[in-house]
Amino acid sequence: MTWKSYAAMSGATVLAGWLASTDPSNAPADVSEQAGAGPGVARGSQTLMTSSAAAPTPTDIELQAMRLQARLRTARDYPQPVRDPFRFAPSRAPAAPAQAARPVADVPPPLPVNLGPPAPQIALSGIAEDQVDGRSVRAAILSTPTGVLIVRDGEEILGFYRVARIESEAVELVPIGGGPARRLALK
Repeated sequence: MTWKSYAAMSGATVLAGWLASTDPSNAPADVSEQAGAGPGVARGSQTLMTSSAAAPTPTDIELQAMRLQARLRTARDYPQPVRDPFRFAPSRAPAAPAQAARPVADVPPPLPVNLGPPAPQIALSGIAEDQVDGRSVRAAILSTPTGVLIVRDGEEILGFYRVARIESEAVELVPIGGGPARRLALK
């Protein structure tokens, strides 16, 4: 298609949409008469006469249209919102004077919470023991998210823990920043 055919199709679509969206009360007289055509109503240049001389009755579609228009015109009373969507705390009604006069108990502020990075998950996989200069030296084999580590007494683990003691069945880790010791045992 060429640009001319696109322009013609677009123009025809706009015109059809405009004609379809016009209000029926703005329609020409002949069209409104034909739309409500019933007995005794003029159609084009001919008039149909019947035995009943009464005014034309509205059709079912016209009744439905009138009902819907009346329903749309009614004003709705919207209730006052209960909460303010732009505030975190719920809105509260003003306190009664008797409640305002009551003394409030002093509540200590909450303690600050350390929201530092979480400690890594560490599991004890095994313990190795070796004889060096006649004494036994132990090493712990730890599984961490970064891989397997072999550590001895006093070494740091991932910047979070220091190995305090390695026993034959367990390892004791102390947090570097302070806090309670963590004990890992073989399974």
